[in-house]
Amino acid sequence: MKTVYTNLYEINLVQQTIIRYVKYWASTEKEPVPRKNIMEEMIRKGKKKATIAHNLDGLVRLGYLRRAEGTSNKTRYVLLRTI
Repeated sequence: MKTVYTNLYEINLVQQTIIRYVKYWASTEKEPVPRKNIMEEMIRKGKKKATIAHNLDGLVRLGYLRRAEGTSNKTRYVLLRTI
């Protein structure tokens, strides 16, 4: 199978910040990060809710994140690829 390389800059700075936060959360908490925590962290950094939601959906679409499955009604994210 041939290796496929992707451009790391296909994602914007907000998405890179989200990925870094999810990676930090996963390494410290050892569980998928709740959407609420991502929103709170990015709002603290001056981003708007709509922008954060759009960028999260983009990261899922590009294969960097996936939504975790669980029994609760909370949306959680798992890191699939890193930058």
